[in-house]
Amino acid sequence: MGNLSGQYAIAGVGASRFGKLQGVSTMGFTLEAAKHALADAGVVRDQVDGVLVLMPAIMGEQHGWAARVAAYLGMEPTYSFTMDMGGATACGAVQTAMAAIAAGYCHTVLCCFATQNWPQGVTLQMFGSEFQVPYGDIGAITLMAHIKRRQQYEYGYKDEHYGQIAVTWRAHAQLNPEAQMQKPMTLDAYLNSRWVAEPLRLFDCCPNTDGGGACIVTSLERARDLAKPPVRILGAGQSHSSEMIHPRGERGRHWGGKRAAALAFGMAGATPADIDVAQFYDAFTPRVVHDLVAYGFCQPEDVGGYIAAGNLALTGSLPSNTAGGLLSEGHLSGFGHLREGVRQLRGECGPRQVRGAELCLVTGYGGAPHEAPPTVSYSALILGR
Repeated sequence: MGNLSGQYAIAGVGASRFGKLQGVSTMGFTLEAAKHALADAGVVRDQVDGVLVLMPAIMGEQHGWAARVAAYLGMEPTYSFTMDMGGATACGAVQTAMAAIAAGYCHTVLCCFATQNWPQGVTLQMFGSEFQVPYGDIGAITLMAHIKRRQQYEYGYKDEHYGQIAVTWRAHAQLNPEAQMQKPMTLDAYLNSRWVAEPLRLFDCCPNTDGGGACIVTSLERARDLAKPPVRILGAGQSHSSEMIHPRGERGRHWGGKRAAALAFGMAGATPADIDVAQFYDAFTPRVVHDLVAYGFCQPEDVGGYIAAGNLALTGSLPSNTAGGLLSEGHLSGFGHLREGVRQLRGECGPRQVRGAELCLVTGYGGAPHEAPPTVSYSALILGR
């Protein structure tokens, strides 16, 4: 296919209502988000011939999900696909949409997702009991507790460094009327928040969120004729691996996003110094620490000082997670990051707008941690005006 950089664009973005909501199904959130993305792009359903969706987490909703979404929207796509990369799906879906268009399978693709909190009483086996459970890994929170502990052991990061991430994102969320978490947060509030799995604190973790997100991907040529200024897709990358304790004991030093970063920056012909605004996948604060290193903004030993200097704030050298991120805007599984990145490059973010933003990095992280062996997926996009 050759280099696809700059030939395709995100033409529209949208989100459903989101927060701790009841009475709306996963499908309902998906359709609401899709309709907002279609309206944002100024396209109608008959103009969409590709549908990519994130597989729902709730069993019984998973089979034929992409085709069912298309059917509810009244679409008859020539290409549809259900993806399963968790929080890496938003960036991965955009990359897959580009490839599908380049291959001639379709010309305009709807990428969408929705999530619901699991019903009370539902229990998941998150890890293979013979591999992870003896080390205390019984879910995403304990996994991240291990990672935070290792990061702190290897490089001396303080709780205040992780807290500064959470406090900065909350300040950004207060400039975003859609954000789920609006109450101000101080560093003292972070430091006094309870342990959920020591050393992981409550405010190291994102909230549960019900809702959905969507975007429209098409060729740059088509996008120029639509309702909003196109946001060009300049770079994309993925990497997939296993992230287990026993084969990779140096987990704090396993900067797994490096391969995705190299692919995305290489495709875009850009470097970390070129990035004006970033949207880091931040279900937990240790993920942000990871991305600062893996995507080339810091050496591991410099992360604490970089955060403490305020570089991630709107007035810093790398304004990041400008809508509040998963930690404060809400857990839209990466589609919120994608939506905010597009809006920043279109100049639509009002008081949280980064002036003169030309390039935006969006990262994703997910996989299948409930399987044995657990797998992780990293994804990244570099978007441009």
